[in-house]
Amino acid sequence: MTSLSKRERVEAALSGAEVDRVPVSAWRHFLPDERSTETLAAASLGHFKEFDWDWLKLNPRATYYAEAWGNIYDYDDYDGVLPRFVSGPINAPADLPRVGEISGTAGVFGEQLSLIRQVRAGIGDAHFLQTVFSPLSVLAFLVARPTQHTLADAVRAQVDGVQRYIHEDPQSTHAALKAIAHTLARYAAASVEAGASGIFFAIVKLARQGVLTEAEYEEFGRPYDWIVLKAVQEAAFNLLHICGAYAYLDSVAQYPVHAINWATVGQYNPTVQEARQRYGKALVGGVDELDTLQNGQPGDVIAQAQAAIQATGGRGFLLTPGCGTHLDVPARNLHALRSAVEAPVRTA
Repeated sequence: MTSLSKRERVEAALSGAEVDRVPVSAWRHFLPDERSTETLAAASLGHFKEFDWDWLKLNPRATYYAEAWGNIYDYDDYDGVLPRFVSGPINAPADLPRVGEISGTAGVFGEQLSLIRQVRAGIGDAHFLQTVFSPLSVLAFLVARPTQHTLADAVRAQVDGVQRYIHEDPQSTHAALKAIAHTLARYAAASVEAGASGIFFAIVKLARQGVLTEAEYEEFGRPYDWIVLKAVQEAAFNLLHICGAYAYLDSVAQYPVHAINWATVGQYNPTVQEARQRYGKALVGGVDELDTLQNGQPGDVIAQAQAAIQATGGRGFLLTPGCGTHLDVPARNLHALRSAVEAPVRTA
């Protein structure tokens, strides 16, 4: 078939139509570039162009949502992608009324809208998405009180905090989540208005076994996720990301998005082949970012990528990792990921 533009290729894949080749992309954080919109825009566009991705997922600071409600971090002291937590206004369930609705276009949200406009000016006609955490994910950052400055301790503190707050004061937790959701809805809509194709809606390691039950996520996650997603339902490309192992994919698969991204390899989640039989949306993933991309050889990356393409028949599928890659992911493996889609697509 005739060669498609990046935008046309992504749109064809999202609709399940024939593609000249499967679209491909990968994403990561950029430190310390994320501290400035100018440097982050340049780093993001540089990554997009270096690897010739078909679309771009923006990776702002992982903490910017919590910053909007008052958390303070030390950006000179990172562990992985997280700066050191300094202080915040929510230290006990009694503090939850402090989480009210705020502007979706001022402060750090205004900063990120500036980032979107800069990327829009430099990316051409390709699609790009702004990352928006789910309301419960934002609350998890707000209530986490890590005792050590490590990524693992921060994640554990987020889980412990959410569990404590929903059990000790469910009513105030609901009120806080509602305020966060309506704020994020306004911000998400403003992101699309500023030039983003849509949002990368990330449920950060909460909708999964061992963290919350499915019933708890149904009560404290789903209603507020829908508030945000409905605000951008007319956008061209909205992607749901459900993070982590043992994810409750069935619980969120019917969200109003164009596609779903998850860890399809090695994390006890449905494979792309299983998901193809269960969900009527475009699938995004196929390659393991924790091991294959990080520790494997280029041939391993290509083999895993092509297996995923074959499992989907090359339709309704966008090839990516299951989450962001590590900061030091080997460039040769990212180039291998990009080259994997050049082989002829074979029907499964």
